[in-house]
Amino acid sequence: MKLSKTQIALFVALLLSNAIILYVNLDWTWLRLPAAWALTFVLPGWAWLAAIGWLQTDRAIERIVLVSGFSLTLSSLALLITVLLPGPFTETPVIITLNLVTLAGLLFQLPIFHRRKAEAETHTAQPLNQPSDDSPIPPTNHPTTQPSIQPTIQPTNSPSLHWPSRPVLLILIAIVAVGAFTRLTRLGYAEFHEDELENMRLIVRAYKGEEYVPFIDSKGPIHWLLPAALWYANGWINEGIARTPFALASILLIPAMYMLGRRMSNEREYIGLIAAGVVALNGFFASLARHVENRSLIVFWGALAVWLAYRYYRENRPNFLIYLALTLAVALIAHPTVLLYLPVIGLIIAAKLWRDGLTRAHGLWLAGGLALFLGITAIFYIPYLTNPEIERTYEYFADERIGTALLYNRVGNMLGEDKLYSSRFYAPILILLLAWLLARNFARAGRWGIVSLAVLGVAIISTVLLPDVWIVGNVNIAFVPYLLLTLALLGLPRTDFETKVAFLWFAAPFGALLFMAADASNHIQIAYPGWALLCAFALSDLWSVLSRPSEATSRPASYKVILKSAIVVGLIICIPLIIFYQYLSFGARVTTYWQAKIDFTDNPYSIYKYLYGSIARPRRAISNPRLGGWKAVGLLWESSALSGDFRSVNESFAIPIWYTFQTPRSCYTDPQNYWVRRDWQGWPEEEQDLLTAGYTLTRVVLVDQQPKLHLYEKNAVPGEPEILDMELYRHEFDRLATPARFAAADAIENPASLNFGDKLLLRGYNLPTVAQPGSLLPVTVYWDALAPMETRYRAFVHLVDDQGNRWGQHDEDPACRLLTNEMHPGQESSRQFRIPVDPATPPGLYQIVLGVYHPDTLERLDIWDNQAGLSPGNSVVLGQVQITGY
Repeated sequence: MKLSKTQIALFVALLLSNAIILYVNLDWTWLRLPAAWALTFVLPGWAWLAAIGWLQTDRAIERIVLVSGFSLTLSSLALLITVLLPGPFTETPVIITLNLVTLAGLLFQLPIFHRRKAEAETHTAQPLNQPSDDSPIPPTNHPTTQPSIQPTIQPTNSPSLHWPSRPVLLILIAIVAVGAFTRLTRLGYAEFHEDELENMRLIVRAYKGEEYVPFIDSKGPIHWLLPAALWYANGWINEGIARTPFALASILLIPAMYMLGRRMSNEREYIGLIAAGVVALNGFFASLARHVENRSLIVFWGALAVWLAYRYYRENRPNFLIYLALTLAVALIAHPTVLLYLPVIGLIIAAKLWRDGLTRAHGLWLAGGLALFLGITAIFYIPYLTNPEIERTYEYFADERIGTALLYNRVGNMLGEDKLYSSRFYAPILILLLAWLLARNFARAGRWGIVSLAVLGVAIISTVLLPDVWIVGNVNIAFVPYLLLTLALLGLPRTDFETKVAFLWFAAPFGALLFMAADASNHIQIAYPGWALLCAFALSDLWSVLSRPSEATSRPASYKVILKSAIVVGLIICIPLIIFYQYLSFGARVTTYWQAKIDFTDNPYSIYKYLYGSIARPRRAISNPRLGGWKAVGLLWESSALSGDFRSVNESFAIPIWYTFQTPRSCYTDPQNYWVRRDWQGWPEEEQDLLTAGYTLTRVVLVDQQPKLHLYEKNAVPGEPEILDMELYRHEFDRLATPARFAAADAIENPASLNFGDKLLLRGYNLPTVAQPGSLLPVTVYWDALAPMETRYRAFVHLVDDQGNRWGQHDEDPACRLLTNEMHPGQESSRQFRIPVDPATPPGLYQIVLGVYHPDTLERLDIWDNQAGLSPGNSVVLGQVQITGY
């Protein structure tokens, strides 16, 4: 059997990637990270696309997008299956899984499969239906005709690729470069956002073997499975590495819109370029590319799904239904808002069946695609929906997203969010282009079309300017004009199919998120690809109209020349302003953004007031620059230069926990350490309370050469604080950030295995050896949950003498900030108890006794010592402590 050049290249690349990951030094990131990228984002798609004939495309841009796009899809699905299998989600199963995905694609390239595939294609391939010349824009003055029948184009694995013309390619590269600039500049500069850390912490919990973890994430686990793969393959993680999958998906969306726009406009390159440019300038996409969350992924997968569905419709390729089902299923597992893509996908499939009918062979492909979609989604959603945690997910969506009202009007809020993320210039341009496109299409329907659009337009404007007018009783009916507009456009007989597809792609998520949800406006980004396509159609048509010569002079009228010039000048002015705004909002240094905000706030003549109207407060937007200097704290913590318990001021609690390698913050208000973060307005007032409480400033952390973090210690010797430059600590911290370090076991001094009523397992504890009367005696206990608990149990720790007399007691929840009725089986937790020692306690040796009881009945849980093989009763002596005199 002779291997092809593709198979040899794939096999060598796979071997080389594995060799680098397994044997190359962890400090050689320049080798390890590309190998991790290849194993996750290149080789799976490359292997499988070569096996299935590259989806019958020899266009270079499409193949580039498909390689990474299918790799994202296949890697996500394979990693999902792996994390659902019993056992810890660690390096070995993940690397094996990624290898198996590529090897399976290589295996599928073998001649036996290739022959069967060719036979299947011979029986199922049908003539291609090419778009008609009037589809979709510029519009003509006659109804859309049926596509012409062209000869069948057979699948090709030819090495010859077709590239766009040089001018088109250079323009596309420039557009992608702009998108990459706003998405990649300082991608790893900012610390993790607290929402990102929710996902990063789930990776650690899965690594430790908490098998329920995939089902406690309300958004689905895929957005932490992909960063986990890079983390495990590279060996260590930082913010830039973790955000890579989402930046990749966001950048891929740009050429994906180009290839979709080109196909949906009968090969008009400029339609694709305009659509690509619109998404490249979108601030939502720039922001979410820098965020460890699924939204960049589902937007890209949505565009890929529409591309697959449209090719199925135009080229009569029923086998594409399989790839479409795979893409939609993985995307739906990533987030349930993908359901809002189903209307446009359903429209495309229904239009194809209405036009061509349903043959037996076609029905089998349709049934197979549906079965694949249901089967993949069932892998996750059946255990997800039957998991007890689903009740909290229902509450989350009901209370925080959908809300309690029947209907809403969040259009004004969406426009505000668009201004926040994309600048004040972006949405008006898109709205004007959409208005032009609607006017042109409704005008073809005659006078009634123009009048209908005018009435609906006034009604829609009033929903923004006069929203209360649309509230009837307790029901908000602001959705009505939008719904009527959508139905009217879909019903226009002379509007081409492609415009209807793009409009429904835009309108379905727009309507659902803004009229049926209380707080989902920052998820509206899934509507923008369809809107971008509509804008491309509109601008193309507008330019065509303005370029049309008059009958008298054979040249465009002077007013048309002026309008064209105004459009060009306006875009030349607005595009750089949009790019700079997004750079400032997402890619600039913290100090740069703060200076802009301070200038906007304090300077009445600030240029930002004139250009942008407002500068959002720092941290208001997702991915706004945030850097407190916590990696310096993490290294000090790791080296024990900082120790004891801690709390933070003016910072989300999740941030210092992560950067101290998952160390829980103190349950008490008087910890050994207080860490205070400065914001753009200065140091918080609470800092003065620390000084009066006896805390001493021992260290100052600099960020961009500015003090951003004050580190206070209790009972420290006063002196000049040490100055720490965070940048000097960044790489050293990153190098320590291995999966094993974040999942490291607690520092337990006294291991144990004490079973409390088959509810809790005490796996160890830490005790002092000496204490004084009147002091607080710290006792730290470490738990594993053994079973779900409906009761919020309490624990007691007693200090008793040899006669059983009690000289100190502390009753609390067994774990800090985790109630027993919220624990999952296998979940680890801990707590430090502080026993107040009676000042009258005589010197001597005392016992420390622990027990767990029902708070209502006071009934204690029976204990079984797994190590000793006996029961100590319903309380256990942990150890002894010497009480000394003063």
